[in-house]
Order: sequence, then C-alpha cells, then structure tokens
Amino acid sequence: MSFLYPYVLIALLLPLLLAVLAILNHRQARQSWQLLVAPAHRAALVRKPPLWRTVLPAALGLLALTFGILAAARPINGYTDSGAVSSGRNLIIALDVSRSMETTDVTPSRLEEARTAAYELINALPTDKIGLIIFSGEADLVVPLTYDHDVLKETLYNVNRSWVATGGTNFGLVLKRAIKDFERSAPDGTNALVILSDGEDTVQTSTEAAKEARSKNLLVITVGIGTTAGGAIPDPRGQNGLWQDAQGKHVISKLNIENLQQFAQATGGDFFAMNSGTDLAAFAREAVNKLDRHEESFSAAKVPNDLYVWFTLPAMVLLLAAILLSTEWRNTGRITAVLLPLLLLAAAPQAAAAPSAESTLSYGIGYTLSREGEREKALEAYSQALLDEDPTMQAATHLAIGNMAANATFDKLRELYTPGDNGMPAQPGPEQLQEIVDRLKRDLQPYQDALQINPNFAPALQNIEKINTLIKKLEEEIERLKQQQQQDNRQQQDDQQQQDDQQQQDDRQQQDDRQQQDDQQQQDNRQQQDGRQQQDDQQQKDDQQQQDDQQQKDNRQQQDDQQQKDNRQQQDDKQQQDMQQKQDDRQQQEQPQPIDPATEKEKARQRAAGILKMHLDEEKGSPIPHHSTILPPAKDY
Repeated sequence: MSFLYPYVLIALLLPLLLAVLAILNHRQARQSWQLLVAPAHRAALVRKPPLWRTVLPAALGLLALTFGILAAARPINGYTDSGAVSSGRNLIIALDVSRSMETTDVTPSRLEEARTAAYELINALPTDKIGLIIFSGEADLVVPLTYDHDVLKETLYNVNRSWVATGGTNFGLVLKRAIKDFERSAPDGTNALVILSDGEDTVQTSTEAAKEARSKNLLVITVGIGTTAGGAIPDPRGQNGLWQDAQGKHVISKLNIENLQQFAQATGGDFFAMNSGTDLAAFAREAVNKLDRHEESFSAAKVPNDLYVWFTLPAMVLLLAAILLSTEWRNTGRITAVLLPLLLLAAAPQAAAAPSAESTLSYGIGYTLSREGEREKALEAYSQALLDEDPTMQAATHLAIGNMAANATFDKLRELYTPGDNGMPAQPGPEQLQEIVDRLKRDLQPYQDALQINPNFAPALQNIEKINTLIKKLEEEIERLKQQQQQDNRQQQDDQQQQDDQQQQDDRQQQDDRQQQDDQQQQDNRQQQDGRQQQDDQQQKDDQQQQDDQQQKDNRQQQDDQQQKDNRQQQDDKQQQDMQQKQDDRQQQEQPQPIDPATEKEKARQRAAGILKMHLDEEKGSPIPHHSTILPPAKDY
C-alpha cells in the first residue's frame, strides 16, 4: 500500500496532540472541583460519571480523526491499466512575440493575426482547460491551465514584446516549458500544444525537445503566420522606421514553412498555414478535429486502485459512536441534530480524489484576497486552485470566482443608487442599468462552469436563480425607465414645440416691429436728405453770391487801380510836357527874336492860362470843386 498524497500524513501528529491536551484538561478539571468541595461531602455532592463515558468517546473521536487523515492521504494498492479515453482535454497556446512578429506582410501585423487565431481557438473549446505561453528567445508560462477563459483572453489581449527580455525564437524552450506544465497539472489528460509563429527558429535547439514531446504523446500543432514573400521588420527607432542588422541593411522577414513543417513532423504533429485570407473559423474547426482524433487515440496508461473507502467508513463509524456515547439521551432534539448531518454525509456520493494541500492553500489565499478587495491577486490564486484534479475543488473555485465577480457588480449597482448630497436616492439611467445586466450575465459563466463539473451543485444553482431574478427585475426597471424617458421626451418635444411656436410668433412680431422701424427710419432719412439738399442749395446760392460780390469787388478794385494808373500816367505826361515846354521857352528866350507886340500879348495870355490849368491839375482830387474847362483870361493883366 502507498499514498498519492503522503505529505498529508504529517497531520497524524494532530490526534497525538489532542490526546495530550485532553488528558491535561481532564486532570485540571478534576483538581478544580476537588478544591471546591470538602472531602467529607464529595460522596454526597459529587456524582462521578463512569470511566467509559469520559474516556471512550474521546478515544473513538481521536481514532476517527486518524482514519480520516489516512483517507485524505489517498491510499492506493498499485495501478490498473485502462483503455478508456481520458476525460477532459488540456491545451496550451504558445504565442511567438519576437521582433519578426511585428512584420506587416499580413494585416494588421503577424502578432495581431496570431492573437486573433488564439481567440478563435479559445472560443472553439469552451469546456477545456487552456493555458498560455509567450516566447521568443525564452519561454514563459503566463497563464497556467485554467477553465477561466475570460482571464485567459484578457491576458492574451495585453501581451506584447515588452513581456520578454530575450530576442530571437527558441522552439525547444517552448516544448520543455509545456511538457513541464502538463506533467505538473495534467499528467493523465489529453494534452496538446499549438504554436503560433512565423517559423524563424534562430536557436535551433528543438531536436531533443521534439523527441521528448513525441515520447510523452504530446500533440503539437504548428501554425505559420505571415507570407513567404515576407516584409521589412518595423522599428520606430531605426532609419525610415525599419529594423537594420549590424551592417546597416534592412532585415526582411519571411514565413519559414519548412521549419514549422519539420518541427511538426519531428513531434508527430501537424502544420497549418495562415495568412490574411485564411478563414479563422475553419482553422479553429480543423484544430479541434485534430484534438478529437488525438484524444481518441490516447488512453490513460494507469488508473490507481483506491483504498480510501476502507479508511473512510471506519472513520465515520467511530465518529458516530463517539457522538452517541457522549450524548445525553434525555435531549432527543440534540440527537436528531447530530444524526441528520451524519445521515446526509453517508448518503452523499464519495469524491474520486481529495483536494491537494497546495490547491486548498491557493483557494484560501484567493478567498482572503477577494475579501480584502485584491481582485487581480485573488484571481491568480484561484487559477492555481483550478489546477487541482478534484472536481469538488474545481466547482468550489468556480463558485468563488463567480461570487467575487457578482459582488463587484452588486457594489457597482449600490453605487448607482447611492444618495447624493441632498440625501435623495440617485436614479440611474437605463444605459447604466443595462451595463449592470450585461455584467451579471457575464458573472453567470463561472457558476455555469461549476455546474458542468457538478450539475447538482446547490450553491451555484441558487446563485444562478438569484442573479436571474435580479436580471429580470432590472430588465423590468430598464423597460419602465425607457417608457418614462419616452414620455418625458414626448413632453419635452411638446414643450419645445410650444416654445418654438411662441418663438415664431415673437419672431414675426419682432420682424413687423423692425419693418415699421425700418419704414420710419427710411422716411426720416428722406426728410433728412431733403433738408440737407435744401441746405446744400442755399449754401450754393450763398457761395455764388459771395463769388459774385467778390468778383464785383475785384472788378471795382481793378477799375480803381486802372484809374490811378491812368492818372499817374497823365501826370507824368503833363510833367514831361511842362518840362519840355520850359526847355523850349528857355531856348526861345536865349535866342533873340524880334518882338511882336500882338504876339507877345497872346503869349502872355497863354502862359496865364497854362499856369491856371497846372494849378487845376495839381489840385485835382481836392474837395474844392473845379471846372474841367479853363478859359484863358480875356484881358492881359
């Protein structure tokens, strides 16, 4: 006989410890009541129970605990060969994140094409355990085998080149990492590895690993991403945005079909080519068919011969005997309360295997972290617990994951109805409630996963029923809010229509008022124009009159100037004549001539007339009037 979980046997120290504590407790209790009662009165006041009543139940309970621990260690009596097909498939997707996967010879890039193919493959296997490995020059298991496909998809969405520190491509490390995880998590299942890569194995260390994979009966499917024509590798820091080698030349990456085919053949697997025109659904169906054929040809080599029943039944009998011997039969209600759970426990089907200590610890850590609000860390711990083969642990973990997601949604729903600053409860809109409904429907998935493992799992059934009831109420509330919104919208439309009509009336009235104002303004403008025209005409008349007056004034001034000029000219002429006359007279005087008395008399009279005329000319302009015609004197005197 051997044990599958020998480390559980360490718990056998617990019955010994409890036995020591029971003896010490019994001795301390005996000393305590002896101090309270005098020796002379002990026989009358103290009734000692029989020894079998105190010692036998404790001994039977410790023996029941011992047998229970031995059953939990899962004793077996060797293995039996079995040709039955193993239940449950285990798949690990290996995603190449090397630099060459950023090439855009397929749209939008090789990495995005591989990511989409992985999504299709996950959707095609909704009930299988799937893990995720990312690799380049090294290989890392980022998601162990799990039924939680939502967590797997979320991780797959966030994967990028920064998650690996070493460049290149090494298929050998991928195989070794997958084999190691399958041996730890699913040694007896139907295991398969799907490698999504462009086939550029830069390390060439996959030969030994391929032989090991074939010996482990591991199905390997290689999927070629890219085109044989290839394309330049992008690099934002390089020249022209392209990757360059050590010689400064642009590197062209091509799909290496030969490498992928040889690697698949070395492992006994298959190859599938994918490019931008590939039907992803067809690829997923073909991959599932290969998994189905592999599952049919793979059989579990050994099945352990369990002996835990031979320890479980004695443990239950001993426990029942200990309870019955320590029970006061006068209280029948207590007896019923004790026997009913035992009967239910005896009627319950026995599990094929007990949970491992590692998964139990992971479950406890996940539960504690979920209570503390550490959702991401709790999911990681629960994922470790899901690796356990025990169906009870798997169902309980799915239930815990569902409870954590549902509680987060309930908290969000409570926030929507949290009273505001005025103390009145908030009223969320139909869109917000619809988002809650969508989240609740997603939260049902872990419960459904638990029911796939155990269809009679009561907590999952109850939670599904409660959530469906809440979803129904929320949908009714959403419908009511939508109807109310429609009524409010119609009322707003009516109010808006009334406002628009009133606004149109106001606009027409304003237009009429503006028209009247414009007409009055035009009339005022015409009157102002007429007034300005009259002013302009009067101004022109005044200007013309001033010009005429000025012209007359200028003409008179010119006439006066001309008159003065003529007068000065006459004076000058007269003065010249007088001077000439005087010269003539002096010349005549100087020349002796015969004197004629008659002539002399005439000359004297003429001189007198000339002198008078001269005086008149000199006095011209004098206020004293003069006659213009001067006659010579009639007499010579």
